[in-house]
Amino acid sequence: MNNSKSINIKSTLQTDAVHVEWEKSYRTKENEKFYEEAFDYIISVLNPPKGSTFLDVGCGICAHSIRLARRGFYVQAVDFSESALKMAESQIQSSGLQDKIKLQREDVLSLSFKDQSFDYILCWGVLMHIPDIEKAISELSRILKREGTLIISEGNMNSLESITLRILKRLLNKEKAKVRKTPAGLEYWTQTKAGELLTRQANISWLIRTFKNNGLTVKKRVSGQFTEIYTRFPSSLIKTFIHSFNQFWFKYVGMAYCSFGNIIILQNDK
Repeated sequence: MNNSKSINIKSTLQTDAVHVEWEKSYRTKENEKFYEEAFDYIISVLNPPKGSTFLDVGCGICAHSIRLARRGFYVQAVDFSESALKMAESQIQSSGLQDKIKLQREDVLSLSFKDQSFDYILCWGVLMHIPDIEKAISELSRILKREGTLIISEGNMNSLESITLRILKRLLNKEKAKVRKTPAGLEYWTQTKAGELLTRQANISWLIRTFKNNGLTVKKRVSGQFTEIYTRFPSSLIKTFIHSFNQFWFKYVGMAYCSFGNIIILQNDK
């Protein structure tokens, strides 16, 4: 990957605008219910001792760090973006969880932590924006303790939503992004008001295989949200229907292979 591309993406992620837009699209009242249920499920699978410490890599405004802290855990929350960290600090203070969450600026491509530093690492919706994803995977694997657990959430290029939208955009000639097919997945490069942004729909098989090459194996792979197409509709009625279906799918079906959102829990077997 051209290093200039990574520099451009880092510059975009440093701005307030991109984080504000993500919050507007995904940190909605309807989505909060999903996130709470998802983290209840994750904690039930991990069953970590109360007071355990999680590393939240790419924490953004710390919405997920706050979820973990409210469930009785300590969180080391890190992000490359100074803008995101400033917003995160405000969120932490508002929630009264300053004693539970520690903020630190870090680059996922060059983390300052020693080898095997953490029992639990969360990296939710982050790898999709990293051009050098193999380096990021290597760093996450390096700092995870033996028998430690990594939780990631990524979009699935082979989901029903992804395949359907690709076909429709091709037929209607509506694709605005520059699309690049790589072993890691489909990369969508778009120009935003904040600058150039990469969003990758992952080749989940490649992702699992690459983690395995770094010593991590899949403990659980389950569906996140079946679709994120609610971001494309202004109608609150349609949004409500889609969110209801997502809730049903997550709670009662859980099949990840055709779902857009995939939650993968990996264990370090090194």
